[in-house]
This record gives sequence, structure tokens and C-alpha cells, in this order.
Amino acid sequence: MKQQTDFLGADSVIDAVGAEADGNFLQHVTSAKAKLQGGSPVALNWAIDGVRKGGTVSAMGAYGPIPNAVKFGDAMNKGVTIHMNQAPVKRQWPRLLEHIQAGHLKPSDIITHRIPLEHIDEAYHLFSAKLDDCIKTVIVP
Repeated sequence: MKQQTDFLGADSVIDAVGAEADGNFLQHVTSAKAKLQGGSPVALNWAIDGVRKGGTVSAMGAYGPIPNAVKFGDAMNKGVTIHMNQAPVKRQWPRLLEHIQAGHLKPSDIITHRIPLEHIDEAYHLFSAKLDDCIKTVIVP
């Protein structure tokens, strides 16, 4: 990417991976020894490294608590704008239900699996590993 941008970096970089990005061996060892929590900062750091001075990083990947070892100092020094947000589900839920009831949206288009609550571990593995063409899993109580 650096060569394609004359070593300036991209105008905009999107982190669509989030905390599930897998780092190298040193990052794994360092995080384990320092007892760092909050997921992996790898994808976000790659985005910060790859964006030009004054560029924009958009973090759409899922993160839990703030990941440790994110290069916020590097982002500040480059004048990077970082946009991130999680979907405001609670606020959007009533509008979503209206669209479903009106027939504009069909949940069956994205719900690919229904799994009983007692098999929650299997459901999480299925979803996180993207097995069996899983898009969305409904947990049945």
C-alpha cells in the first residue's frame, strides 16, 4: 500500500476486523505476559500505520473494552481522525420492527441457524468461525 501511495499512506483506512485480528508471536507473548485484556489491537494499529498524515481511520470491527497497546500516540502525531461506533440497537429496534411488520424486511433472509440455549457454546463457535454459511444465529430459550 505504501508503494501505491508514494509512501504517504491511504487517505482513508477501514478496520472491519476488530479485536479478533490475530497478531504475530511477539504480540501474543507480550499481551500474555503483561496480562493485557480487551482483545487484539492488531487491525486498528495496521489501520493507523497505513493511513496518511491527516487521514481517516474508520473502525467498524467489533471491540469490547478498550484494547491495550493501541497506537493512539502515533495517530495523534499524524493528525488522524478516527471514527468508531456500535449500532444503537435499543434506539433502532422499534423502527426495525415496523419494517419487518410492513414486509419491507424479512428476518429469514439473514437468520440461518436456530440453536437451543443449552448449546450456546456450539452457536458461538458456529458464528465466530463462520461455519455452515452462518450469517445470524437465533438462540432459542
